[in-house]
Amino acid sequence: MRNKLNGLLLAMLFVTFTVLTGCNAEKANGESNKGATDYPTKPIKIINPFSAGGSADNTSRILGQHAQEFLGESVVIENRDGGGGTIGQTAGAKAKNDGYTLTLMTSSIVGNALYNNVSFKVDDFEPIIMVVNDPIYLIAGKDAPYDTLEEFVDYAKAHPGEINVGVNGTQTNPAIANRQVSETADIEVATIPFDGESLALAAVAGGHVDVMYGGYSAFESQLHSGNVKVLTILSEERSEELPDIPTAIESGIDVVSTSWRGIGAPKGTDPEIIKILHEGFKQAVESDAYNEQMKKVGINLSYGDPEKFQEVIDQSVEIYENYGQ
Repeated sequence: MRNKLNGLLLAMLFVTFTVLTGCNAEKANGESNKGATDYPTKPIKIINPFSAGGSADNTSRILGQHAQEFLGESVVIENRDGGGGTIGQTAGAKAKNDGYTLTLMTSSIVGNALYNNVSFKVDDFEPIIMVVNDPIYLIAGKDAPYDTLEEFVDYAKAHPGEINVGVNGTQTNPAIANRQVSETADIEVATIPFDGESLALAAVAGGHVDVMYGGYSAFESQLHSGNVKVLTILSEERSEELPDIPTAIESGIDVVSTSWRGIGAPKGTDPEIIKILHEGFKQAVESDAYNEQMKKVGINLSYGDPEKFQEVIDQSVEIYENYGQ
């Protein structure tokens, strides 16, 4: 009888131990999943490393505005311009990798990391989503003595080093486009870097700088106001916004250049957080409201997932190694 009781007690203890162990395991697993699925629980900040008012600023603000609905938390844009983007990019790279501080990534991250004295590398950022791959335009002040790319090139050859070209930063796609056009056309110009497209545009519109390279959304209002004129687009095809403007290729300058933008997180961010952010931003990008607003400011949409975005970044590295300074 005693043996039977002992056996029964041992069996009950085994069952109890098994149940408790299972509960503890479920609790542990539940806490782990909760940690991932609870993100985000507070506002998310996107650092824009350029000044307010340009294409980069428009992109970050429109994306942030529409992503809030799908991420379930507010998205705040912080402009930290200066140093051709290096100030904001450094802050973004060194931020805590908890998913609450992101960076608006542009090609300048590649150029700055390769050629400037900065503390970050290109791979210090985890790509989340690419949202723009905008063609670059060459814009001149309204009183410039040239109306086309051909006339611009002829004037530059007749006045070597006299044309001032504004670009946002020293290692950005517009800055690279300036070098590509100058090299291809065999002209000499003076390059003036600014901490954002809006500042370069203001200088062109005010007659302080002769021309600039930039995106349509940055100069659209000044174009409609008659303060600037467009000489060419560095694209394989003419744009829907300005169908009468010939491409550089049509004008005999075989240069194609785009300005990509996307969102990145500090290196080492939890892949589950990257996935949640990507899905939230992707839903925003696919919404009608987002597309309508981006179209109104003249920004071309070009979605890319983290893998595609990484490919574009890698391609930029190759271009910068050829044309960077």
